[in-house]
Amino acid sequence: MIGSSDPQVPWNPSLVSAFKKNYDAAKNEPVYIQLASVKSNGSPKIQQIVFQDFLNADPRVLIFSAATRNADLMGVVKQSQTHEVFWQMPKTREHFILTGRIYIVAATNLSHRFGTPPRRITLDQPDTNPDEFWESERQRQWRRLSPTYRATFTWPMPGELKNPTRARGESWSVYRDGTSIRVPPPAIDTGYKYTRLDAMDERGNGNGAGGGGGGTLTRSPTTASGSSGGLVSRLGNMALSAVSGAGGEGGMSKEDELRCVHNSALDNYCLLVFKANRVERWVPGAITAPTRVVYTCSKDGVWSEDEVNP
Repeated sequence: MIGSSDPQVPWNPSLVSAFKKNYDAAKNEPVYIQLASVKSNGSPKIQQIVFQDFLNADPRVLIFSAATRNADLMGVVKQSQTHEVFWQMPKTREHFILTGRIYIVAATNLSHRFGTPPRRITLDQPDTNPDEFWESERQRQWRRLSPTYRATFTWPMPGELKNPTRARGESWSVYRDGTSIRVPPPAIDTGYKYTRLDAMDERGNGNGAGGGGGGTLTRSPTTASGSSGGLVSRLGNMALSAVSGAGGEGGMSKEDELRCVHNSALDNYCLLVFKANRVERWVPGAITAPTRVVYTCSKDGVWSEDEVNP
């Protein structure tokens, strides 16, 4: 998808144009954005999320991605009604500050934890079932990820102690806030051993997303004597002890284990659907003063545009 030129949302064309100027779509690298929120105790919180796409049918909406196992992020997003995104463009040096609400689109088997997908967002087909649309969109965005970014969803829960044996009698975590939302850990703990993961279809076949052997995991250079290679092609010559012990987890086949790792990562992947109601754009001036424009949406859905002092 790419942004709409709908004149009723005047800031969208500027953001889309800035995105095209500042990022190379062919590289398919994650675009990291800063999300500002307020925790339940009133303290501010900055989190890093990844921009995924614009929504054609509704130019007010941006789609980001995150891990549902990031308990701190999920808790802050779910309990707060308002968030701000700060997006600094690396080449043109302009920046956007977007204020709005975030809706979590998690795997359907986690909907009891994160709620249903957003309803008050315009879709291409008015009679489309929102649940079906957003689950389809979540899986479509999953297939678009680079293999290296996709592999991060196999990693352990963010914020937890890397070596729990040092916790000295308590389950230590950076999360002291009771609003944190925890989801079950992966069925197979692969640690940080995998740096590439291709998308798989329902039959367990790779779709070629991001290149490389379809439906394969690739070992990190720090494992398997410094070498790397597709998991399925290498397991015949390599013990599974680095993953789950010889013979696979519970005696499952290599293909079944790969499917389990992939599906666990897919369940960990969620969309953060951001619906903006205020946008601020700041553009540096080469000779003159910078330009600063504020776009505000009324309760009736009408956007106003005001130039203010930088």
